[in-house]
Amino acid sequence: MHRAFRLAAGVAGGSVAAWLGTRALLRRRRSFSFAGKTVLVTGGSRGLGLVIARRLVEEGARVAICARTGPELIEAARDLSRRGGRCMAFACDVRDAAAVARMVDEIEYAWGTIDVLFNVAGVIEVGPFDSMTHEDFHRSMDTHCWGVLHTVEAVLPAMRRQNWGRIVNIASLGGKRAVPHMLPYAASKFALVGLSTGLRAELAPDGILVTTVCPGLMRTGSPRNATFKSKHRAEYAWFSIGDSLPLISMNADAAAKKIVQGCRQGDAEVLIGSGSPAAMIQGIAPNFVAEITTLMNKLLPSMGGIGRLAARGYESRSRWSPSALTVLGDQAAARNNELNGGFRNK
Repeated sequence: MHRAFRLAAGVAGGSVAAWLGTRALLRRRRSFSFAGKTVLVTGGSRGLGLVIARRLVEEGARVAICARTGPELIEAARDLSRRGGRCMAFACDVRDAAAVARMVDEIEYAWGTIDVLFNVAGVIEVGPFDSMTHEDFHRSMDTHCWGVLHTVEAVLPAMRRQNWGRIVNIASLGGKRAVPHMLPYAASKFALVGLSTGLRAELAPDGILVTTVCPGLMRTGSPRNATFKSKHRAEYAWFSIGDSLPLISMNADAAAKKIVQGCRQGDAEVLIGSGSPAAMIQGIAPNFVAEITTLMNKLLPSMGGIGRLAARGYESRSRWSPSALTVLGDQAAARNNELNGGFRNK
């Protein structure tokens, strides 16, 4: 019995070692330099998109960013230019397929083929299920699923012609396990995970590698511009505090570094911060995780307040937020263009 156990353990250990060695070899073969590459970052005017764009500029890439609003784009383009980067900025809503196609045409006309695409554009709506409307679900799906599909379809022809490309889709831990009070977001991120992982298999023969990124909370400063419903001040308080605490959330620069590295190595999936252990627990003990999220839901604000109306985070201040508990998140908002008046402490 002991001999059989040792033999099985040896075989298992050898298999793991062989897999790790093969993985390391594949990563080295797939690795590339961003220097001289043309990269499109959607949602690049603020938050995680801007942090990723900064890292790409530092690595010598030509970076095009897009977002829905012009003033923030101007500030972001100035920020990237001050860092020595070649940058173009486009006011483009990824939900509009025709607008996406026009933007990609302009980038390719100016810089040639788009080599790398980072799909970061997103919307966040927080509140109990009863406060959400069909429009909320459509908005999330149109951004996180259809918006990604639009950009992927636009860049594919040129990537296929050169038989090389990289696509990174920023999903979420919420695309692995639905988070209470964020159902439109979770449903659309589940759809994105399915789309992204399926694209990985189908585009690989064309030399195009797709990476699905599933992060937990990151300190990007995004809660200020998220949408909150029902008891919006209480909803904003718990969300912004969780987004700020070091043990719960991850530094945005560290997250961007891992995301860019995952793209460089051609990884299929990148789990970041709280996303990694939570995703593993979800796979091993889904019923346990379901009980935990049910308990968590009981601790969240009940329906009431402004009901189905919506308020931005910066309209939902309370004695809890901003406070000492949200300092790190507030500092991230100032660094990452999440303030309505642009950057503070440039």
